[in-house]
Amino acid sequence: MKHALSKKILQLFSCAALLVCGSVFAHDSITAEGRKNYVAKLQEWHATASSSAPAAVRAKAQYQIAVMLDEIRDLFNQDVISHGKIKGLETSTLLNELGRGEDKLELSTKTGLYIAHLQPYREAIRLDPKAAFLDHARYMLLKSQFYDSFSDDPLKPISQSKEELTEMITIGEALLKSKDALVNMEEVRFILAVHYIQAMVQKSLPKEETQKKITKLLQDLRKDSPHSLKIPTIEALQQQ
Repeated sequence: MKHALSKKILQLFSCAALLVCGSVFAHDSITAEGRKNYVAKLQEWHATASSSAPAAVRAKAQYQIAVMLDEIRDLFNQDVISHGKIKGLETSTLLNELGRGEDKLELSTKTGLYIAHLQPYREAIRLDPKAAFLDHARYMLLKSQFYDSFSDDPLKPISQSKEELTEMITIGEALLKSKDALVNMEEVRFILAVHYIQAMVQKSLPKEETQKKITKLLQDLRKDSPHSLKIPTIEALQQQ
């Protein structure tokens, strides 16, 4: 029974994760022009970020760096998921170019996928906590931290301290009030619910109060996203 439940959790979670990432089989390959544009933009924004420009300007540059690295990482990971490795001359060249500087993307030995750069998001938030992009930066930080933190079972994170879990819960709760169109509320509710379950497993939050929060998140998901695979995934994780 327990084995069957665990298998169901992994199946449901895999489907949900693939939907988050988008299509893993259909994406445009990186052209020579695209590669050059990525490198040029990153160099430009790094120059701004390390300059004496006002904090808000440097924050925007850090945010742009983070968003572009996420875009590149998604392309790399789609190749890995589809083909088992990076394919294409320009994609491979870009990977090597990034590897020579601070934008190097690391491949997780646990998941086999490239890990997100979280520091630029953190720095952007620190430099300009009232920026127009603030909610999206926090959302991307929440999502990337979550999906990079485990391999198959989110209740068995590879590496996640209690302090990191507390930080992510705080960010998730703040994002519940967000009106930013770039913030996927279905995703926020899902990740926050899983983090609440993690916290209950660790006994770092009161069980009764936390369970009420999970119930509310499930109610909101059923109302706004009734066909979401995230609903049965959360329910299965609660029974684990």
